[in-house]
Amino acid sequence: MLKETFLNKKHKELSAKFTEFGGWNMPVMYTSIIEEHNAVRTAAGIFDTSHMGTFIITGSNAGKFLDFITISDMSKLPLYKARYSMLLNEEGGIKDDIIVYKFEDYYMMVVNAGNLDKDFKWLNDNKIDNVEISNISSEICLIALQGPKAIEIMQNIVEENILFMKYFTGKDVKFKGLNSKFAKIARTGYTGEDGFEIFVSNNCAEKVWSKLLELGAKPCGLGCRDTLRLEACMPLHGHEISEEITPIDAGFEKTVFWQKEFIGKSVIEKARNNPLKKLIAFFCEGSIARNGSELFLNDKRIGYVTSGTFSPTLKKAIGLALIDYNTNETSEIKVKVHNNLRNIKIVSKPFYKRTK
Repeated sequence: MLKETFLNKKHKELSAKFTEFGGWNMPVMYTSIIEEHNAVRTAAGIFDTSHMGTFIITGSNAGKFLDFITISDMSKLPLYKARYSMLLNEEGGIKDDIIVYKFEDYYMMVVNAGNLDKDFKWLNDNKIDNVEISNISSEICLIALQGPKAIEIMQNIVEENILFMKYFTGKDVKFKGLNSKFAKIARTGYTGEDGFEIFVSNNCAEKVWSKLLELGAKPCGLGCRDTLRLEACMPLHGHEISEEITPIDAGFEKTVFWQKEFIGKSVIEKARNNPLKKLIAFFCEGSIARNGSELFLNDKRIGYVTSGTFSPTLKKAIGLALIDYNTNETSEIKVKVHNNLRNIKIVSKPFYKRTK
């Protein structure tokens, strides 16, 4: 049976269409993917992201533990800062991509929905002395407010002045007129736009959601979340990253803190010196190349599409693909779509970058 978020009733009231995602029954759209996509690019949209997992890591060795379990130097993470990172398996494959936040006496880790139980077990299996890990996912809701008008809307629902919050920082807040036991915001997101991710106790979540709608944010589903993140070339677990793909393959070498020890380091060090794969972005002519479509150069298979869609912003078919590292990117590469070979043009990442 599919799990439902605490805000499920609100989605039904808005006549959302649902889909299964990571074991959850999630809204895929309310009106149309393109309409919701454009709302985020031009104004503001809100997403229920409560299916994702939130862990609290405490104890005197919390920083040391996170240094070892992730590819990042978390023990030196400044207060109220956030860091994008990854959990690796012993073979250097990506178990999950995560964001870690540093608060006064603990760290907060946000993980992907489909990996929540697996990640929690992995953290506990590798836990060291003087570390405690709590899974608070069922106690809170996560709401993502994204778009150029996000700051204006967010300032209207919190008591603190947040106009000068930096990108990739977190903050304890008080929501106006509410008494939420857990109340945090982070200037982060998964759309390529400015925005915030809101962490709120379940008992106040519906009121926060409704207030955001009143202030002009458009409800958005997973459909446009995917087109938005793909335009920004942000990875999706099970597509651009997985337990069979290393951070080197996926193009995340710069996110690795090489000066410390961590699970999987010895394997990805070898991959760093002898890379086998690389992730490329492309335009496809005449058709959308979906996940799994094969790429060819001179009749030789050189890789496969990890994600592909129609870009509402660029009005073109776009995609990401994992290909052989030594492939000449100016060559005439083709992708097989419905047994037809289509030309692709490799372009620099990302497809879309917001103007600040």
